[in-house]
Amino acid sequence: MDYILQTEKICKYLEFNLEAQDMRKIKSNIKKTFCNDTNLFGCFIKDILNHENSGKITEDEEVYNDFVLCFENHKTNKTEISFIEKIIRYSKYYITLVFEETDNRVLLNTIASVNSCYAIEYYPFLMELIDNFTIGKIDSISFALMLQSITDDVFRNFESEKPTEVHLENLRYKLKTIIQSRSSERYAV
Repeated sequence: MDYILQTEKICKYLEFNLEAQDMRKIKSNIKKTFCNDTNLFGCFIKDILNHENSGKITEDEEVYNDFVLCFENHKTNKTEISFIEKIIRYSKYYITLVFEETDNRVLLNTIASVNSCYAIEYYPFLMELIDNFTIGKIDSISFALMLQSITDDVFRNFESEKPTEVHLENLRYKLKTIIQSRSSERYAV
């Protein structure tokens, strides 16, 4: 897939739909994060759309159309600026995933497992998980437990003759279960 045309169309669309200062902010952050690698940026946008659409995978030739639908939905709900801010935050997490750049040993282990087993379908959830940890929605133990669970799933799928599909909602449920069990443990003491 040639993401150059898709991403150019997305940028033009955003220029027409964002205030100038918001467009400058996104352009400078994205340019810095992706070092003008349009294909990598296109892969990232596809994963953002997967995340925004609760795991529905966008076809390569539909990246622009799906992005417009997603943005218009945010615009209708008056959340387009928070969506753009999310894109900026998640772009940094995406680079962490692709290039395995982190000092967190547990996260690095999970990323290495995901990448070595070509299980990039975990990227949308991993970006969400890293964001939740970074902004303090989940604690470090829940974060580590979820990362270990993902690593276990990746290896189980890799070794299986019939790998299971990765569903965003199932991963969110698993995280919620981990958090609830951790809360129960705290109250049981």
